[in-house]
Amino acid sequence: MFNFPEVKEPVVSKQPKMSLKEYAEFCEFCVKNNPKITPENCMDRNRDLQEMKEPFSF
Repeated sequence: MFNFPEVKEPVVSKQPKMSLKEYAEFCEFCVKNNPKITPENCMDRNRDLQEMKEPFSF
């Protein structure tokens, strides 16, 4: 049998939750700043994968 040491979960503080108003404002900001998103294609997730050359980065 293998004897593995007990590993405890790291302590991570919970992030404050967004209110619905903050979430709506964030979504509006994202949509306004991405001209490729339209009401017709907003739910299509794979439309840019073929054109992607670099993964997302800051």
